[in-house]
Amino acid sequence: MTDPSRSRDERADKMTGIPWVYVGRAAAHAHPKGQLGPLEWAIAVFMILVGLGKIWALLADGSGVPMALGVAIWPVLAGVGLIIRIPWALVLTVISAGLTLLQLFRGLKGGIVGDMVAWIYLAEMLIFTGILFYLMDGERPNLIYRHRYRKYSVLRDGDDA
Repeated sequence: MTDPSRSRDERADKMTGIPWVYVGRAAAHAHPKGQLGPLEWAIAVFMILVGLGKIWALLADGSGVPMALGVAIWPVLAGVGLIIRIPWALVLTVISAGLTLLQLFRGLKGGIVGDMVAWIYLAEMLIFTGILFYLMDGERPNLIYRHRYRKYSVLRDGDDA
């Protein structure tokens, strides 16, 4: 009988054509690269701090608790999800980036305060862009959250080594 956590499924990505080897969650998390590295920890802590900072800023600005939690809880959930290595953390990170983009466009209303907020959201959006590229294409995040690793050798029968 075969252990499902050690099964290997090789297929190409539909969008890029990059060949990936899919493994079970247990096998992915047991691998040394299946553990969180310093960069993943930094991203998770950044997400949690951004979320808590937004909650504090919205509450200090006079927004209600539902507004503060509705907008700012997503980065906190994404950061916690990244730490506990659940695949849905990637979706939560995309939602957090989308809400930051929305807040950036809403912050472009002008005035000294509006300009400062827009600059903060712009910097946050640039950081989110780098985070998203890394989480979607990095080897370690793909193994941790998508349970797959890139197959570099694509030799077929009859090809020279």
